[in-house]
Formats: sequence, structure tokens, C-alpha cells
Amino acid sequence: MLQSMRQGAQSTAAKIIIGLIILSFAAFGLETLLPGGAGTSVAEINGEEISPFELQEAVTQQKRQLVSILGDNIDPAMLDDNQIKPRALDSLIQRTLLLQRSRALNLVASGSQVGKSITEIDAFQLNGEFSADAYRSVLASAGYTQERFRRAQAEDILLTQLQRAISETEFTTATEQAASANVLAEERDVRYLVVAENELLAGEDLSNDALRRHYDENQASFFNPEQIVADYIELDLQDFVVSVDETLVRDQFEAVKSEYEVAEQARVSHILLIQGDDESDIDFAQRIDAVSDRLARDESFADVAAEMSDDLGSASTGGELGFTDGTAFPEKMEDAIARLRSPGEVSLPVETDAGTHFIRLEERVEGESVGYDSVKVELRASIEAAEAERELLIAVEELRDLVFNAADLTGPAEAIDAEVQRSAPFSVDEGAGIFDEARLREVAFTSDVKDAGNNSDVIELSGQRYVVLRVHEVRPTQVAPFAEVKQEVRAKLKAKAEAAALAEITERAEQMLSQGDSLEAAAQALGLEWRVELAATRLSSQLPSSVLEAAFTMRALNETALRPVPVPGTGYAIVQLARVSAGTIQRLNQVEQQQLRALRGSEQQRLAFDEFLLHQRDAADIVIR
Repeated sequence: MLQSMRQGAQSTAAKIIIGLIILSFAAFGLETLLPGGAGTSVAEINGEEISPFELQEAVTQQKRQLVSILGDNIDPAMLDDNQIKPRALDSLIQRTLLLQRSRALNLVASGSQVGKSITEIDAFQLNGEFSADAYRSVLASAGYTQERFRRAQAEDILLTQLQRAISETEFTTATEQAASANVLAEERDVRYLVVAENELLAGEDLSNDALRRHYDENQASFFNPEQIVADYIELDLQDFVVSVDETLVRDQFEAVKSEYEVAEQARVSHILLIQGDDESDIDFAQRIDAVSDRLARDESFADVAAEMSDDLGSASTGGELGFTDGTAFPEKMEDAIARLRSPGEVSLPVETDAGTHFIRLEERVEGESVGYDSVKVELRASIEAAEAERELLIAVEELRDLVFNAADLTGPAEAIDAEVQRSAPFSVDEGAGIFDEARLREVAFTSDVKDAGNNSDVIELSGQRYVVLRVHEVRPTQVAPFAEVKQEVRAKLKAKAEAAALAEITERAEQMLSQGDSLEAAAQALGLEWRVELAATRLSSQLPSSVLEAAFTMRALNETALRPVPVPGTGYAIVQLARVSAGTIQRLNQVEQQQLRALRGSEQQRLAFDEFLLHQRDAADIVIR
């Protein structure tokens, strides 16, 4: 049916219908279909709306984070908007609630705090120092304006202040620490038998006859699911990389060299005076004159800032604002800074929307330009990558057209000078090579491709790879041949035989213990090595991790009960819990006590903030649309 629809899409009638749809979009606009186009919010928190644009931004940011963490190994399904949107919306709601609470508590992020946090971000550093060019470039590639980013940084500072205000008020009492110590300092005497893997199996246990017999008796365990052998064409970005001419690289450098120039930087401080709501114009003018007079008498700028500046954030640091390349501050401030040439020079009063500023030049760093030789390798790689991507996308679009109605993949492959490859058999749950990609296997098993025998659509995979496939053979569910699953049969029979032998050894040892024998005597009778550790704790022990875990989950006062556990690299251990001594905080050394206090404190802080978040959500009026 789908094939007939494909053919019908080429008909005159279909083209007329598509034309009418296009005309309707032109008449009424696409904005009703685009996120945020209608201006409707996706959620409302205490009357404050979250727009579709904000949600889409959060989704995009989470996608970037996933890609940066997982790289080319990411499953494309993880980048599905429908999967990410609920988490993104939840994070936006939480952020909005916390910001609302921060504003209610009158928390403030000063300009100097914001500037300092920005200049310390690694992505904006060049040779260990803040680079305004890197700052602009990174923000542009991330889709941020400088003002939006400064606002976001200010909000992050507020959220950090709020979290610290909640978390750092928590503490642990001596009783709570003692209760934790009772667990962490508890001591257990542990004995265990060491059983090597080769001591569990006899030579004939895994013979060919034994393997064949196990296979014949358990054929239902060795079915191959339905499998497909597929023909496919793969287009990979790496196959389209070409070397570009030196002339093109140099031309590109001439076109973009201004982007590599490091602008002149100025480090400045300021004194900000803000007219109060109940302050008269005369009183405010007198304050401005007072600052002017003190600076004219060569009083310390830092001292005057500390005493008279209304910018509380920078006043405590001598009015320090950090560096600007001519774009960080309002235009009037930047004009005044540009006129200051010598370090120590102070501007006349400068009026901005924030108030009245006195600006002091602390340092001026000359701009730098970058030569062709230092960037030509980077430019060449960028041009070649862009050219390869362009050629790849052209080939992808051509392939889409070619395979739409093609009877097989041979013609389309020849037309774009590609190769038709054949896969190994794969199931819907498992495949090798390129069919390790779950999405590709799912497409192969769709009714349109598997049952109707059509070519698939061109499918985009991770790492800028594109694939179109066609089913060559469908292999029905069947019992797998013995030769094909021999190793699987061997692994299952080995695990079964080892479990049976280990259970028998454990049972014999328990019988001897119940008759009053010691574990040492049981070890000698069974021909096994035995080991012991006295006063083992959860924090300090030489026991293998699986033995330690078993010892601290076994019930006390039952020395005849044994527990077998695997020990990687050794084989198995059969564990006996011999004695338990209650823990006390006095048994911990000073370092362990400090670790315990830090652990309990961080747990308490996390729980306190989690409860605070829960309370904010419970008390809020949240509407999700």
C-alpha cells in the first residue's frame, strides 16, 4: 500500500493538493505551527509564564549536553524532542520557582560578581586569560547575546546563594553521628573457603559429548529469532573529505581575519551613585560633587568607592569591574573609557540608566592580530569539513530521490558512485557492524521494508552517516545449529556444572560445621584453602569486595550458615560470619571521624534542599498547558 502511495505522490492530482496546502500556509502563515508562534505559554508558575521558545531552548541545551557527554555513541532516540521535553520543562519550572524565591528574599548578584564569574569560565580563556573574542565567539555559536548570557549568569549566582542559604544551615547532631558510626565502625570476623574455578569441574564435564547432550536436551534455549540479511548503501562524511587548494585557504583568511584579531582591552573600576527614591535632586548633586572633590584631592579611589559607591558588589573590591573590549558596558560608559588613556586617569561623571559613574582606568592591554601561518591549518580543516558536509548532503538528497521508486539499490548506487554492501544476519534486538544501531534494525523490520520489499527511507545515523537499506533475505525463527551456538552451550553448561559443584561443597561444609567441626577442619577435609580476617569494617578491610558485601549482609549468630559468592580472578569464596561487634564512634580514627562528619553533613544538606524544593512546588500555583 505504501508503495502505491509513493507512486501516487507523483501524480498530477497529488501535486495540485500539495499546491493548495502550500497556498494555505502562505495565506495564514506558518507561525501557528511553529513553537512560540502563537505566543501561548507552555506553563505558568505563580502567574509567571514559560514560553514555548524557552522550552525549546532548554531542549536544545539538553541535547547539546547529551552529545558532548556521549559523542558519536549516542542513540539518536535519546535526542527525540518528545523524550527530552518533560525533563526540560521540569527543570524550567524548578528554576523559575527558585528564582521567584530568591527575589522574594531580596538576593542580589552584583555587576562585579557577574563579571568575575564570566571571566573565570574556561571556555572564554585564551592562554590562561579572559578573551573577549572567545567570549563573543562562544556565545554566538551557542545562540546567546551578551546581555542574555549576563542575565543567565546573574540568575545562576542567585540560585547558588539560595542553595547555600538553605543547605549550609543544616548540621548533624552527636546522636546522628553516633548512629552512623554504629554502622560504619561495626566489626565482623570473617572466614571463608577459597574455591578455584578449575576445582569445580571434571575433565568430562565440558567434553564435546557433554556439550552436544546439553544442546539436544535444551534445544528450546537455543532458538535463533527471526533474522534479516539486508543490502545497504552507506554515505559517511569521511568518504567526502577532499584537499582544498592553498589559494582558497588564503582567500578565506583574508575574508575572516578580522575575527581572529584580539581587540584592545581596558580594565576599569567605577564608583556608582544612584539617586534614592526620597533623595532630592539637590542632595544627589551634592553627593556627586563630594565624590568629585575627594577624587580631585587625589584621595584613594578604592577608599572613596568603599565609602560612597552604591554598587555594593564592587565597592568592597575598590570598584573593580574587570575588562571590557568596548562592548561590555553601556555605550556612554564605553565612550568615557575610550577617552581614558593613562592608567589611574578618572573620567568626569557619566550618566547611564543605572546612575552616575566615576570611571577609573586601571590597565589598558593592546590588541593583537593573528598571522596567516598560525591559523592556516585550522582554516584548511574548517573549509575541508564544510566542503565534505556540503558534498555529503548533496549526495544524500540525490540518493533520496533515486531510491524512492527504485526496484533495488544497484541503480541508485551506480548513479552516485557508491557501493551496495550486504549485512550479516541480524535480529530486531541484536546486530553487528552498522546494524549495531537499534534504529536501523527497527526500520528493517517494519512492514513496508520487510514484508512489502520496499527500499527504506534514507536514515540519518550518529557521526554524520546516512544509510538506505533493502531486505535481501528473511530468515524465520529456527533452532540454531550446534556449531553456531557451541560457545553459548559451553558457557551455560559450565555455569550449571559450577553452580551444582559449589552447592555440593557448601552443603558438605555446613554439615561439618553443624557437627561441631571448625571451618579450618572443613577446609582440610575438602582439600581447600581457607582464610580469615578479624575486625573487618565497612570502611577498612582487605577482603575481596564480594566477600565483604556478603559478610555485612549475613545474619549474626549463625556460624553454620555459609554463603558462596564469586570472586573475580580467583573463582569463588564460601563465606562464614564468625563474630559481630557493635560499632562506636570511638573506634574510628580522627580521619575516619572527619570523613563521617563530612558524609553525614553532605547528606543532610542534600536532603534539606530536596525538601525545600518539594515545599516550593507544593506551595506553588503551577499550570502546565
